[in-house]
Amino acid sequence: MNTTATPGEMPRIAFPRYFRFGRYWVNSYKVLMCVGFEVGIFTSAWLAEQEGISPLRMGLGALGFALAGMLGARLYHLMLHAGHYRKVASWKELWNTREGGWGVQGALITVVPLSFLFAALLHLPAAKFWDFLSSGIVTGGFWIRMGCVFNGCCAGRETKSPLGICLHDTRWVRKRRIPVQFMEMGWWVLGMLGFFWLWPHHFAPGTYALGVLGWYGLGRFWLEPLRESSDLIGGRVRINQVIAAGLVLVGGGGILLRAWVG
Repeated sequence: MNTTATPGEMPRIAFPRYFRFGRYWVNSYKVLMCVGFEVGIFTSAWLAEQEGISPLRMGLGALGFALAGMLGARLYHLMLHAGHYRKVASWKELWNTREGGWGVQGALITVVPLSFLFAALLHLPAAKFWDFLSSGIVTGGFWIRMGCVFNGCCAGRETKSPLGICLHDTRWVRKRRIPVQFMEMGWWVLGMLGFFWLWPHHFAPGTYALGVLGWYGLGRFWLEPLRESSDLIGGRVRINQVIAAGLVLVGGGGILLRAWVG
């Protein structure tokens, strides 16, 4: 079903998948993704300012981090669906995101190497830079996942459980579903509360970033099988769940290693 819209033209599926701004219909996921980015950038800048670091420099670094993450997320999607795009054989379609096509875990492809460049430009140790950025991730993640609720992406499997909620997917198919998006939003809220409760403690630089990485991976590993559809390898293996398990090992293992060495 075509749900795109040109200026002044109402999409076939309007609110909540689309918000109207004047003459334009804008996808709700993109709106709330921008909200998440803004919340994350301001949070990172605010915490940096508390430690005597220019909030403007930190904010610019966080903005570059977010843009790099978007690029990585798209590249990850293209790699997973390379067969489809080879058949389409159109350069334009490679960057056509109106029908979706992001993989949040792919953000690591670009943000990990570029974070060292951003940290150098800010004259910050990379580990400390990541700690500030992790505060933005844990506060912005809630809003980005709320965008999934409005847009219908990342929808849960159909269920007859009384805990199920009637939700739509991107094709506007409404079913009683496992509320995966709401569960992940709750996971982010718990992570945010834990983060700011622990923030006054002076752990080794990079510890907070490793904690957020592991926290995200643990939640994604648990929730991925509850989604209606997942990217599979060999028709069976949920690649996002495998990567999530790796993040748990890296995050948890990194914290243990730092504690042992320090």
